[in-house]
Amino acid sequence: MNLPTELAEFLDIALRGRIGTVAELADATGASVDTTEQEVARLGELGFLSLADGVITYRRPDATVADATHRILAGLTQNLDENIAKTQNLLDTLPQLLQAWQHGDSDIQGLPIDVTRGPCAPQDMYGLQASRSRPRTSYTCMPDTTPLYTILRDQNAPESYWEKNAQPDHDIRLIVSTTDAASELGRNQIAIEIKAGSQVRMHPNPPSFFWILDHKSVGIPFSWGQAWPTGMMAIHSPTLADTMTWIYNRIWEESIPVTGHKDQKWENPWDPILHLMNSGTTMEAASVALGLTPRTGRRRVAEAMQHFGASNHFSLGAAWNASRSLTHNGDN
Repeated sequence: MNLPTELAEFLDIALRGRIGTVAELADATGASVDTTEQEVARLGELGFLSLADGVITYRRPDATVADATHRILAGLTQNLDENIAKTQNLLDTLPQLLQAWQHGDSDIQGLPIDVTRGPCAPQDMYGLQASRSRPRTSYTCMPDTTPLYTILRDQNAPESYWEKNAQPDHDIRLIVSTTDAASELGRNQIAIEIKAGSQVRMHPNPPSFFWILDHKSVGIPFSWGQAWPTGMMAIHSPTLADTMTWIYNRIWEESIPVTGHKDQKWENPWDPILHLMNSGTTMEAASVALGLTPRTGRRRVAEAMQHFGASNHFSLGAAWNASRSLTHNGDN
């Protein structure tokens, strides 16, 4: 589903006025009755409204967008980025449509919406939402972690919200970019988040900054795709939260855990990196995931190749798997 700019503007006017008939909508938009009927029909096909007995009935934009994005993403057959890109137009339009919905005079289905602006908009909005109902489930996608140790640190912000607020039964997840995870400052910040109780994974191309709290509310930027937005909108909508959680889970599954695998006992120093490489991770990404510099990662792989007498990564993987099998069989 694609919502052209002119049709989005038409819907914006209709929502703000909760205009009830085609004739009234034609008058408000300055379009002819015939053109207005065509636009209403298009919006009806897209699920934003319905027309019956001459009366226009509107559907909440978050429900319509959630249904549409879910249909697109449920048909996932190729690359995640390609399919999420198909929803970008819808997610880009959503903040404007939600504000139009709020502006309209309606006593039906009030939709709690909050807005923050400025360089600290994401942090301010998260703090506002968390103060109202301390979340137990928090899924955040943060393509750019730089503000955590620049503008926010300058304002004496806590190193991690979860340092004082995490509980044993919390489900805290954070997706960062592989680039950030590879930087020294990024690794330091990630270590702070992990220590505070977060599960952290890295993705080569996170689609946008956003979050879902307690599977009920969603935080999205005014412009979908921003790595650190200066305008945020929080929407209390379990329907939209369900779809955004679906998106988040797909990204999470594609991402690499940044844990260092410290909870697992390894016999050799190269075992952790070979374990990740064996699952399809590149040597560079595996090094980052383990908190190693690329140089250290290359050195450990080279040591493993020498140990097993392997001439390439493929033969190394085969030899390492064989040695692991022998070790496990010997333990039984």
